[in-house]
Amino acid sequence: MTSKSRHAAALALLLGACASTPAAPRQPPGRPPTPTTVTRNEPGGDADDPHRAALERMLAEPWGSRNDRDDQVVAPLPDAPKWRRIRYWGFDHLAGFRYGKTYHAVGAITVQNMPPGTPVRSETCLAAFEAWARPQMRGLDVRFEPFQMKLARWRDQPLVIQSMDGWVSWGLSSTEFSAAWAAYPAYKDACLIYAVAVAWRDSKELAQKVRDRYVAEGFANLEVLTEEKAFRHERKPSPDDKPPDGKPPDEPDNASNSFIDILLRTRSPKR
Repeated sequence: MTSKSRHAAALALLLGACASTPAAPRQPPGRPPTPTTVTRNEPGGDADDPHRAALERMLAEPWGSRNDRDDQVVAPLPDAPKWRRIRYWGFDHLAGFRYGKTYHAVGAITVQNMPPGTPVRSETCLAAFEAWARPQMRGLDVRFEPFQMKLARWRDQPLVIQSMDGWVSWGLSSTEFSAAWAAYPAYKDACLIYAVAVAWRDSKELAQKVRDRYVAEGFANLEVLTEEKAFRHERKPSPDDKPPDGKPPDEPDNASNSFIDILLRTRSPKR
């Protein structure tokens, strides 16, 4: 595996490969979901193929945003009200996001510290991210298509955005996905990595289009609200993220969303 592909390890781990749990009657094939069934847990509603319907929604709905729990970073997200902020375990991150309870798409923001004396630029941030990601590859069978790179502007500085398609296997389960990430020279001694991944399932072209929408329209609109390096503060209430069942956000039911669990899960997490 080339060194260039190693820094995509976290993205390979970000895929929600779970299938929808059989539920209420579905719409006939090709018919959109009933509006009242489109929810935060299932943005695909009662469509015959909820995953396809969810991806179509991500392409059609306007951009919005979600913040991290401590209001330090604002992440651009299509159809933002239908995203939930979650926690992953297995790696240190500032914020995680999921689109639907069955993980049609996922995202994560991490703070990448830079070695002393290293200039904080988008390309040096990617190199530091690669060094972190390499150990995450251990035990995973991952394949990547050729990487694509795009240069954008963020705060009047170059912003490197990379994207690719990939496949990851763990035992008998596997996931195909499209992913993209950008490296932001956000602080004097650290940067931010914002990564998204979209599961293919039976909708490869739609997943690629959703990923490409991030590349073309989304990544350059990330906002950093503090001059000091972002970090996770001690817990405080967050009514915005409180789910309908009244549980507080980021409790153990969310923290159980390990990368490997997400990759291998075939049913929605129980609550």
